[in-house]
Amino acid sequence: MLNQLSVDAPTDVGALIAALDELYGHLPHRRAFVESEAVGSKLADDMRAAGWLVERDVFMVLRRERDRPAQPGLAREVDEATIRAVEARTIAEEPYGEPAVVEQLLASRAAFGRAGRARYFVGAAEGVDACHTTLYSDGVVAQIEDVGTLKALRCRGLARAACSAAIDAAVAAGHELVFVVADDEDWPKELYAKLGFDPVGRPWAFTRPGPEHPAHTPPS
Repeated sequence: MLNQLSVDAPTDVGALIAALDELYGHLPHRRAFVESEAVGSKLADDMRAAGWLVERDVFMVLRRERDRPAQPGLAREVDEATIRAVEARTIAEEPYGEPAVVEQLLASRAAFGRAGRARYFVGAAEGVDACHTTLYSDGVVAQIEDVGTLKALRCRGLARAACSAAIDAAVAAGHELVFVVADDEDWPKELYAKLGFDPVGRPWAFTRPGPEHPAHTPPS
């Protein structure tokens, strides 16, 4: 990322914010990625108090068989145009889903898709394409990413089906490692565990909100 600083040693909040401002002060967003759970936990409360968004992810690696198969016929591999149409609808349902933000995110995902040899999978119910996920690959390592489901058609097994299809494609292609990144405080990590993923790390991320975010406070 062009506006992310990776932190691999203990530091204090003042020094970290000063470094981020010096490096990325010309940008509306800036972010610190802290791989160490211990270092991140010491920074979290003070970064939050300083007005930064505090997130903790869990990195999970495919190591086991899933707990049960997905229901047949719910998911299929699709082209880019098809998945973008579904993504546009799921993103629009989010609190930040204004049209301009939707277009920015779709453009970003399209760029990542071209760079990451992406394959796309969609789950459908009642004749509606309602769930999506993307499989990124460098030929050796694969990532399951960008999972989302329309609110009206959740709890139908669509995310399980779409993710299972992507996992099967990654395994069939011979990837040595398949992983997923999830919010450590949200429920999707439980689904990924059922699909055979085990946690291997819980890094922290600290993001200065941009002007479009309600938590944004202009610099003094």
